[in-house]
Amino acid sequence: MAEIKSREQNPISGIEYSEIIIPDEQNLGTGTFTTVLQPDAMVKTNPIISSIVNNPVFKMFVNINIVTKEATVLLGKADDSPANSREIFRLPKKINTKETHRFGAIFKDWKVKELKMNGKKLETVSSGK
Repeated sequence: MAEIKSREQNPISGIEYSEIIIPDEQNLGTGTFTTVLQPDAMVKTNPIISSIVNNPVFKMFVNINIVTKEATVLLGKADDSPANSREIFRLPKKINTKETHRFGAIFKDWKVKELKMNGKKLETVSSGK
């Protein structure tokens, strides 16, 4: 029952770091995935996509779209099968795009449970599975 913890510094432009924590290596479908954006990352209109993939057992994508004011989280196995869980969350109406922002996706039993932005739970707009 060992914990899995992996952190990647500057995985792509605009992301300071991403980190996944899975408390039990025997249950890959439960844990947290954190993405911390660099200051000014949300100034651009392009979506920011933070991801972690461990073929064929795990994939998670967090797509942050400042234009639509939504963030989509996908969770599943990286074996070409459809996502086990897809949730869309509403971003706050007013966001200081010059600041650093922290997004935390919480998942349990292969279902996305919530997404937090700077510690505050975001409203769910749509559930896929």
